[in-house]
Amino acid sequence: MFNYTSKINYANPKTNSLRVGLPKEIVKLLKVEAGDVMDWQVDVTDGEITVIAKKLE
Repeated sequence: MFNYTSKINYANPKTNSLRVGLPKEIVKLLKVEAGDVMDWQVDVTDGEITVIAKKLE
């Protein structure tokens, strides 16, 4: 298991959208680059949130 910390910033100050950067180690592990598409699966069970991120081929 890996543990990383990322800072969240506004994607656009005029909206409520937020943006988070992927740590370089995760970029290498997922073999992603700018323009790639990610799939996000979010599960909420008993108050615990689990997020699974995958690069779409």
